[in-house]
Amino acid sequence: MMLASHQALARSYDHAESGCVIINRSETGRIWAYGSNRLDVLQRLSTNDLDGMSLHESRPTVLTTAVGRIVDLLTVLNLQERVLLLTSPGQSKAVQQWMHRFIFFQDDIELKDATSDLTQFGLYGTTASTIVSQLTQVSSDLKPGYACALDDTISILRGTAPTGFGYEILAPPSLQKRLIERALDAGAVQAPSSLYELLRIEAGLPGAGHEITETFLPLEVGLRPAVSFRKGCYTGQEIIARMDSRGKLAKTLVGLRASQMLPAKATLRATDGSTGIVTSSINSPRMGWIGLGLLKPAAANPDSKVTVESQSTNNSLYATVTRLPFRHLTQ
Repeated sequence: MMLASHQALARSYDHAESGCVIINRSETGRIWAYGSNRLDVLQRLSTNDLDGMSLHESRPTVLTTAVGRIVDLLTVLNLQERVLLLTSPGQSKAVQQWMHRFIFFQDDIELKDATSDLTQFGLYGTTASTIVSQLTQVSSDLKPGYACALDDTISILRGTAPTGFGYEILAPPSLQKRLIERALDAGAVQAPSSLYELLRIEAGLPGAGHEITETFLPLEVGLRPAVSFRKGCYTGQEIIARMDSRGKLAKTLVGLRASQMLPAKATLRATDGSTGIVTSSINSPRMGWIGLGLLKPAAANPDSKVTVESQSTNNSLYATVTRLPFRHLTQ
C-alpha cells in the first residue's frame, strides 16, 4: 500500500468529496473461472445466491469454513463464457487452493490466476460517473453491480465504493497507463492507496485482514448483503442460518471515536463487563481518530463508552460507540 503523509491524504480526501480520485487497486486478487459448471460450483461453495446471474452482472459472496468462519469475500463478475473472481489483496492463490478442496472430478470448472493478466484501478468520488463517461463513452447510468465490457480485455465495473460512487477498471497491464492518462485528462486526480482504507473505514465496510478473517462470521462484520437465506446448501450454511434464526450473534460491527489512535487488536471493555476488539483504525481529516470494532450486541449502543485496553497505551483510553457509516456525524 502506498504510504502518504496526513496532509497528502487530506488533500486526496477533499478531492474525493468534490471530484474524482484514481486509486491503484492491483493488489486485489483476480481469478478466471472457466467451464460449464463455474457458477454452479460457486453457488455450492459460497453464501450468496448466484443463480440466474445475467451477463455482466456482479454479486458479492463469501467463502466460509464448515463452522461458518470467513475464508474470503469475493466479487463474482459474470462474463461471456467465463467468470472473474475478485478476492482480497494477495488471496488469489489461497482462494484457489481452498476451492480445489471442494471441486469434484465431475465438475466442469477450471480456475486460472488472472492477477498478472489484468491490472485494476478505481475511480471514486462525486464526479466519477462523469469521468467514466468521458473516458470510455460508457453511459453514466450504468447500474451498481453491473459492468460494461469495452472489448475482450477491458471491463468497467460499477461497485459499492466507499464514497458511494465508484468504478473498478480492469485492463491488461499494457493498457492501464493509457486509461489512467485519459482519466487524468478528464479531471481525475491520482491518490495514495491509503485513501481507500480511510474511505473504507468511514463507510463502515469490512476490510481484508481486519474484519475479513477466519476469526469472524459474515453476519458479525456487516456482510449480510453477501448472504442469501433462501438458497440451497453451501459450506458453513448451517451455522450461519442458525445464528441468524436465533438472533444471537456473539459480536456485531460498530464504529468507534476516540481522542487518539485506537491500537489494532486492542481489547474493548464495555460497562457491562463484556469485551470486544478493535479491528481497524485511522485518523480521519474530518472526524479525527475513528475505528471499527466488534462488541457484544447488547453492549453496542450508540453513544455508549468503552474502555480501550492495550499494552501500547499507558494511559486510560476511552472510545465512543457510534452507528455506521460515520458520515452521519458530518451531516
